[in-house]
Amino acid sequence: MTLTPLTTYEDLHQSQQQAADEIYSLYETHAPDLHRRLTWNPENYRRPHHCGLVHDENDLASHSHSYFCSKYPQAVSEELKRIDAERVPRPFQGHWHNSDSLDDIPPLVPLLDGFFYRKTLSRIVGHSASFKSFVVLDMARAMGCGEDWHGVRTQPNGINVLIVVAEGAEGIRARKLALEQHYNRKLTNLYFLTRAIQIDASSRDWQKLTKAIKDNGIDLVFIDTQARCTIGIEENSNVAMSEVVDTLDRLIAATGVSVVLVHHSTGDQSTTGSNLKGRGAGAVRAALQSEIFVKRDRNVNLVSVTTDKSKDSASQKIVLEPVVRAVEGLTDYWGEKESSIVLLPPSPRIKGAVGGVPADTESAVVIETIEQMAERFLQLSGDKPTGTNIARVLEIRKQKALAVARYLKQVPA
Repeated sequence: MTLTPLTTYEDLHQSQQQAADEIYSLYETHAPDLHRRLTWNPENYRRPHHCGLVHDENDLASHSHSYFCSKYPQAVSEELKRIDAERVPRPFQGHWHNSDSLDDIPPLVPLLDGFFYRKTLSRIVGHSASFKSFVVLDMARAMGCGEDWHGVRTQPNGINVLIVVAEGAEGIRARKLALEQHYNRKLTNLYFLTRAIQIDASSRDWQKLTKAIKDNGIDLVFIDTQARCTIGIEENSNVAMSEVVDTLDRLIAATGVSVVLVHHSTGDQSTTGSNLKGRGAGAVRAALQSEIFVKRDRNVNLVSVTTDKSKDSASQKIVLEPVVRAVEGLTDYWGEKESSIVLLPPSPRIKGAVGGVPADTESAVVIETIEQMAERFLQLSGDKPTGTNIARVLEIRKQKALAVARYLKQVPA
């Protein structure tokens, strides 16, 4: 170590200050009386800088340090050598462990217990129109506010969540307002980027995103969707998708953020009982901490959210009911009141209840019992209550219409 004469502790470089602090700790070991005296009288004492300090014999601090270094030269020399040795980079420093140091690795920090963890890569997979984006916003709501997400624990003080809304940005405002009005509180700690950002480490956009994540202290980022943020990349290529994973891993290492991709499943697998699988190469799934499947059962108007893969926790399943809510104070292009969907715990089911949702839109209808549907048919039509007539008048599937027809046959005229 090169010893350069300096006058004050503040003149030192940060690394030199660290060395000075560690040398100062030797006082406590070798000269506790002097250590207590110097600590007690800080206005006359600055921590020892190093052995090359120019000493002022009229200054108590300099004189005391000179005395200490002359009395314990070996201790000071060994301490300086130890500090120098520690500064030499070691192979795999911070990642090379024996069986004892491995025990000191801190546990995973859950952001949404069993689903997402700090500094990891995860993915949400579901068919188009399965309410994936509604699930994402509802999860972000709970994590941002520090509230349980339908019984699943989050960080109690809340975390900062960023949603990259790469598609459907026009509808995010209504969805946010619907949640705020339902829960009667503002959504906090949420950020939205309403355009696609390509996952490319060399692009300026990606570098700006990395900086924005650091500057805003983002803890978790949803990328909705994977496909819109990997344009031009062959998603069936394990080589190409491995590069995407590497870019995300570097983002995680640089910022400490947790990344969650939102991705489409293969084929039409939107009903309960179908096996979901994310589109494209298997390299992405292999790299995931957890993969969550979102399934929508149109027959009973329910959405299930299940952890299909989780490296360090048991599988979980949350079942939710999409309920339409009018958004107060928000109108569409035509001036008509807008509505959106809020995901809630399922309402109690009445035996024989039927209901459904349009097959081509992300909207929902409130489930009606057979009795309610039969009453509505009688109010709307004087036609004979056949399955065909009921299906036409109520605009429901033939199978459900037949159930209503059977009920009406049993009801006294």
